[in-house]
Amino acid sequence: MRFIMPCHSRAFWLEMGIGACFHRSPGSMLESGPQSIATGGSLKCHRAHREILRIKPLWGRNMALVVERSLRLFLLLCPFFLVQAAFGGQPVRVGVYQNSPKIFVDEAGHPAGFFIDLLEEIARQEQWQLEYRHCHWEGCLDLLEKGRIDLLPDVAYSKARGRRFGFGREVALSSWSVFYTPGDEELFSLKALDGRKVAVVQESIQYEALKKRARELGIEPDYLEVPGMQDVFRLVQSRKVAAGLVNTYFGWRNAAEYGLRESRVLIRPTLLYIAASPSATAPLLPIVDDYLTAWKQDRDSIYHQAMARWLVPAEASQVQRWLYWVALMALLLLGLVVFLVLLVRQLVKSKTAELEQKTDRLDHLAHHDPLTGLPNRLLFFDRLKHSIRQSRRQGTNLALLFLDLDQFKQINDTYGHGVGDELLKEVAKRLRQAVRETDTIARIGGDEFAVIMESLNEPADVVVGVQHITQAFRKPFSIPGHQFSITLSIGISIYPQDGADAQTLLRNADTAMFRAKEAGRNTYQLYDEEMTRETVERAVMEAALRRAVETDTLEVHYQPQVSLEDGQLVGLEVLTRWSDPELGAVAPERFILLAEEAGLIVQLGEQVLEKACRQFMAWQEQGLDTGVVAVNLSGKQLGDPALLERVSHVLERNNCPPTALEFEITESFVMNRVDESIATMKRLRSMGIELAIDDFGTGYSSLAYLKLLPISKLKIDRSFIDGIPHDENDRVIARAVIALGKTLGLKVIAEGVETAEQDQFLREAGCDEAQGNYYGKQVPAERIGAMLRNLQGDGLG
Repeated sequence: MRFIMPCHSRAFWLEMGIGACFHRSPGSMLESGPQSIATGGSLKCHRAHREILRIKPLWGRNMALVVERSLRLFLLLCPFFLVQAAFGGQPVRVGVYQNSPKIFVDEAGHPAGFFIDLLEEIARQEQWQLEYRHCHWEGCLDLLEKGRIDLLPDVAYSKARGRRFGFGREVALSSWSVFYTPGDEELFSLKALDGRKVAVVQESIQYEALKKRARELGIEPDYLEVPGMQDVFRLVQSRKVAAGLVNTYFGWRNAAEYGLRESRVLIRPTLLYIAASPSATAPLLPIVDDYLTAWKQDRDSIYHQAMARWLVPAEASQVQRWLYWVALMALLLLGLVVFLVLLVRQLVKSKTAELEQKTDRLDHLAHHDPLTGLPNRLLFFDRLKHSIRQSRRQGTNLALLFLDLDQFKQINDTYGHGVGDELLKEVAKRLRQAVRETDTIARIGGDEFAVIMESLNEPADVVVGVQHITQAFRKPFSIPGHQFSITLSIGISIYPQDGADAQTLLRNADTAMFRAKEAGRNTYQLYDEEMTRETVERAVMEAALRRAVETDTLEVHYQPQVSLEDGQLVGLEVLTRWSDPELGAVAPERFILLAEEAGLIVQLGEQVLEKACRQFMAWQEQGLDTGVVAVNLSGKQLGDPALLERVSHVLERNNCPPTALEFEITESFVMNRVDESIATMKRLRSMGIELAIDDFGTGYSSLAYLKLLPISKLKIDRSFIDGIPHDENDRVIARAVIALGKTLGLKVIAEGVETAEQDQFLREAGCDEAQGNYYGKQVPAERIGAMLRNLQGDGLG
């Protein structure tokens, strides 16, 4: 090939007689000074008018002028052609093999997949000309080593491969490896493959990792090497092997087509790169690394778009499309609201004169609840202060009643605010009819009311008034289309013995009301100083719990869950425990409720999930098959808008697969917020997390809703197990729940099993799984390993 080179030496120009020289050395780089065109240097074209005019006489001066003008035109155009030759259309050869959805050849014969999207974008920006070479996995590696292809995506690093190929600094993707079996078979442990045929991909990192793990466990599977992952699935489908090992992305994408089942036996995750041939490493890999680094940090980049397209379950894209429609509707609604606001503003301006005539009405609205017409908090405090002054002058007693509707929140959430507002109006009417005309009723807020009873001769006289109120609430409330039974929790404080001012009386009545709720609701409590002491103790405990959560010092214990069919371990429930240096061991039913009331439960739940995932991975490294880890998910966690993001981050930080988790959700919360719960649970299920209904039988489940829930298990509450086998009602309820689970295609697990008689009853009733001290007590993580090693071989129970 001919290259033009600048001639910087004046003597060289004179010797040649023209302003350029030609060089025929193959493979040489066109240069300008010390920097070549290939590295961005510029071509300096020198002119030498006098030297050209001094060309040898036999050419003639006219010929010299022609040559000079032609040379000027050539030297003006040569940089353009040289830059085009140096930078445009660099060919890059890429190996393509069948590993859907990361890289594969589609039905039309075109390369496709996650890595193809990335390389096509790099090629577009760098003006590469991609040339694809179709090959099997082993053949692709051979072509890469020989330099017959430049790049090969989806290659895991090993020392041996590091000597054969070039690897960049940036990881393109990470992937677990998982075993697949025929659809009617399950694989619970790697040890079950000892001596059995296992299909693996030749020269794959998964294969090497499996051989190493098998040696550590002292087993010898019969390996059958095949060229690609499709070949692995074909062998499993035809039952020529007991199981096949592929990466999780290929499995998620293709298992259903072959009718295969994903097992819970995993091989450690591998880091995947875009590898280069030795000759292409230096010019190509730094460019690929720079793009990957930038794209990973940009959530809107082609990297994350390709992940969403190829590597995220289909439900995620459906959710995104659904969100687009919601956003569109929200924008339309916002436009309507803006229009209405502008319209109302115009109407307000036009009615200013009329509003001046309605001062009395505005004053009433300022001091009364607009919904019920009762005095509001402001007017209530004015009247309470006036009543205290009057009782002080007359030397009489005054009672303050703080009332809370027990079931209102559930009704309001289930039937809507419209029904809730109508119910509050009826409650206000019922209260007016139940008290004396001299008593004051006020709506303090939400579902809370207060009553001031004046001129009491004895503090005990307030009980008569309370009885009138509770008697009035025994009759159901009728709302158009609905009928509700409402009860009250009432706290009572007396002037002057329980307080000498309005704030103290209201605070003490509120404390007594909470005691009434703790006593089981539908009752009343008179304030006493002991309640203040308990309030202080609660504040101390809350402060200690807040410190424990902030410092992440709460512990987690684990309790085995077993199969009643064969006694084998199927999972571990994660249980939170708290021992404070000053308070000592605090019962879970106390601090869990306190965490919910104090707004700490979401942070505490994330900490527990973090520890459970970290411990699961530690057990995996030890070769322990623990089954799933069951983590309790509180109602406030399920209602947290950021729940899915929190769970995803925890799984990612610990390299924990979603299939390792099972969330136990309280039945009562799900039934109170059915539509919201179903949407969130479906998104969790789409991630691969198992879901179970906890404490089943204690709520008010509707079968119409229950069958819509994306759950796989019902958990019988321990209150129905305690009386077995002696209590007939408990036996009937347990059998009914088991039968219901079978009908809906759900597994049923019983908690709180303590005796052999209970175990026998549950086995005979067809219960699938059980948990309780009969099978294994709650123990910290450091003791669970020894327990499982002793019990895995012989079964539990």
